[in-house]
Amino acid sequence: MSKNKLIHRLNRANGQLDAVKRMIENDANCLDTLQQLKASINALKKFGEAYMQDHLNDCLDKGMSTSEAKDALSSVISGAFSL
Repeated sequence: MSKNKLIHRLNRANGQLDAVKRMIENDANCLDTLQQLKASINALKKFGEAYMQDHLNDCLDKGMSTSEAKDALSSVISGAFSL
C-alpha cells in the first residue's frame, strides 16, 4: 500500500475523532457519539493492520535473513498485542 493511501486512512480516522469532539461539544445524542467513536476506533485498527502488512511485506521484499524476519515479526506481534 502506498504511503498516500496509508496517510489517507490516518486522515480519515483523524476526521472521525474530530467529529466525536464536535459531537461532545455540541451535546449530541449519546448513541450517535458512541457510534462515531466506534467508527474511529475501527478506522485506526484498519490503518494499523494496513501499516503493519505494508511493513512486513517491505521486510520480505528486502530479502531479510530468517533471523531478521523472525525478530521483525516478533516485534510486530508484541506491539499488536500490547495495544
